[in-house]
Amino acid sequence: MISTQVNGKDVVCKLRTIPIGFNKRSGPSRLQVRMVPAPGELDDFSDLSFRICQPQHNLSAADLECVQSPQIDYVQIKRWYQCCLTDECGPSPSPPSEELMLEDFRLIDVQRWCIVKCEPPCRYIALSYVWGGSETLRNMQRIRQSLEVEGALLERTHQLPRTIKDAMSLIRKLGESCLWVDSLCIVQDDKNHKRIQIAAMNKIYSSAALTIAVASGDNANSGLPGMSAGDRTFRQHVEQVQSVYLTNCTPSFERAVNDSVWNSRAWTLQERIMSPRILFVAKDRCFFACRHRQHVLIESTTDDPENGIFNENVVNVFKDSSANMIPSSQTVNIVSYRRVVESYTSRHLTFESDILNAFRGIETLFRPLFRSDFVFGLPRSELDSQLLWQPAGPCTRRRDPVTDIPMFPSWSWAGWVGKITCNVEENLSRIEWIEGEDEERFSGKDFRYPKGANGDVHKRLSYRMQWRGGIENHEPYYKENSDKDKYFFHPTAPEEERILGPNLRAGTNHLVFEAETEPENVNAFEIGLDHFWTMAIYKQRCTEEKHIVCPLPLRDTDKYIAGYVMVPGEITAQLSNDADYQIVMISRTKTFEQETRGEGNPDLLDDSEDVTLEKSYFPDRPAVKISKVGDCDPRRFDLTKPWCLYNIMLVEWKHGVAYRLGVGKVHIDAWAQARPQKKIIVLG
Repeated sequence: MISTQVNGKDVVCKLRTIPIGFNKRSGPSRLQVRMVPAPGELDDFSDLSFRICQPQHNLSAADLECVQSPQIDYVQIKRWYQCCLTDECGPSPSPPSEELMLEDFRLIDVQRWCIVKCEPPCRYIALSYVWGGSETLRNMQRIRQSLEVEGALLERTHQLPRTIKDAMSLIRKLGESCLWVDSLCIVQDDKNHKRIQIAAMNKIYSSAALTIAVASGDNANSGLPGMSAGDRTFRQHVEQVQSVYLTNCTPSFERAVNDSVWNSRAWTLQERIMSPRILFVAKDRCFFACRHRQHVLIESTTDDPENGIFNENVVNVFKDSSANMIPSSQTVNIVSYRRVVESYTSRHLTFESDILNAFRGIETLFRPLFRSDFVFGLPRSELDSQLLWQPAGPCTRRRDPVTDIPMFPSWSWAGWVGKITCNVEENLSRIEWIEGEDEERFSGKDFRYPKGANGDVHKRLSYRMQWRGGIENHEPYYKENSDKDKYFFHPTAPEEERILGPNLRAGTNHLVFEAETEPENVNAFEIGLDHFWTMAIYKQRCTEEKHIVCPLPLRDTDKYIAGYVMVPGEITAQLSNDADYQIVMISRTKTFEQETRGEGNPDLLDDSEDVTLEKSYFPDRPAVKISKVGDCDPRRFDLTKPWCLYNIMLVEWKHGVAYRLGVGKVHIDAWAQARPQKKIIVLG
């Protein structure tokens, strides 16, 4: 029974029908029942969602076959798998060649019940699951050789978690013999072996014939629902209400997979992205996805999308806008990177130290898109722009649970726990990187252009002619004339043709560069603890009682708002008058509303010619609109200027090293009027 009242208020039912599939007139529909206020017995209104179907030939409800799947339909799943393997739905990836195979790559032989060394070519299935807190048999150096004896795993079957045993059984039913599982195929206490295997996760999952994703349960002993009778509890019923037939909805892909514990784990994102085929084993049904299809196949459904009560909503699992893939063509490198990083940083880790390990495979896939390796999760070729990532929710420093010392540098999102968003706004770098003992100076272009091209006007123009974008047609991204399928944030030469940098200072995780800062011992800007409250509440959900991400206003000496800095709530609560804070200018940018890029090449802008050193006032203009990010007071600063803002970083100096606290924006006139000075920044 469902409550008819909540807190003394009557529950009101609201009904609406939603077409399913493409035939909106005669096809099946969904009857959605929304109860307001929602009774506590319901997770959400989707618990009261039904299908409406009109069966042919005047069948009664009793004549309709319902979805009743107490066990996995092995015949259907094997048909999907074999169809994809035999190229019926598209070309199949080749088995891993000898040169692609990892050194000492191991698999479980499910027929012989032991660990074996993979000899190319070999076909195997990979397992993606949640370890959780359950005890599980792990391959260790002391038992490594004994696990390679035939029958060794059968003798230790009581030590194997149910999920691995069920996966081995499923693979036998699919007619395969080899399974890759991280806990048994990686020697867990061999640091070198583990490092090599983790760095090659992209190869392991992309080379697998199939990945079994266990999208149910929260630990390794949860098992694969449907492998044993009685595991699945869902039953579908059909009832006739007057002339309408109603049935309860089968679990959707969104709820069964995307809302699962498995999909909330950081490690599983790269496994999902890299796998060419995935069998999602959810609580009450299985789903099959491959790179050749835009939609998933669903267990216990018919092939006809118009046929009665069985079909699901169309699910587009591999679309380019999804955080579950990295498209290889028609992609903007920085946009795909932002989408994946936002998803990744919203996920959970059992061990916080794994934040970069679980991202290594993703980095490998992004490397050809950026033509660059990565430094603490950030693309090296775009460090000057990607230092400007922002928290998108609660964000705290990632610390060692024993020592409480930060585990990664403050300038990387890896150094923080919480969802972040990357910078994709067009910006003009204003910092100079400092490299080596000789402290040689380089701009971002020096590291992106071919060697020597940026310093030679003819070579620079010649290289620039090989690219289109930004300047030519007002697009913020660039594509090479020879490869129009890939877009770059900035023109970037192949790694072998350019100087590789910026680099960390030897023996540290510090970046070193020269930038403009506030004058020493001068309070050019007052950091206000009174938030932009409208923006804080509606965009960042920050309130006076609970600080999430705090947009703190920057006021000039006349108390006009000149910009803002976004600071995590944890940092806001710790701001102190005794600390050594400083604002560092990173790059020049536009307002959010400003569509024009101005006249001419923005790269040739001379800041000294664009700023106004005398204070200007515009009394007829409206006061600052505090509901919009990037605003400063238009009564004091001219927001109609092209490229009228600087991207800034708030840092705290400790023992000669600057640590990032937050980033924001300030008007270029306010910055110039503060009389900034050049300073070498050692960012840790």
